[in-house]
Amino acid sequence: MKVRMADDYKKLFTLEDVARAKMVIKYEKENDEETVKGWAEYAVNEAAKGLHDYCVEILKAEAKTAKNYRAWNAYGDGTEDMDVWIDATAKTADGFIEVGAYLSDIWQTGAVEYVHHMYVKYYKAV
Repeated sequence: MKVRMADDYKKLFTLEDVARAKMVIKYEKENDEETVKGWAEYAVNEAAKGLHDYCVEILKAEAKTAKNYRAWNAYGDGTEDMDVWIDATAKTADGFIEVGAYLSDIWQTGAVEYVHHMYVKYYKAV
């Protein structure tokens, strides 16, 4: 999967954080065959299920490195608290939704409720 660092990473990350972010990017490039849109669909459906809705189409999705205190070495030894944040916009059956979620949470879809750790903005047709 293609992951990049946020545009303002120099303001957010120390030099050690940058090194760990590069490790996460490399891990995702070499080991994750799923696309950003594929992971985003899991997140959208997780957020929409509580709204009695579902994903019809992912319109936009991007993945960036981010720090997450709940993830520890999720991408291999030495990555520590570095994670991947996925932002997505999708069309649902009843409207549109914007979501943001950590990939380490999305991996747990079906096993763990993580919607309370997500950013969700829902637009419903009336």
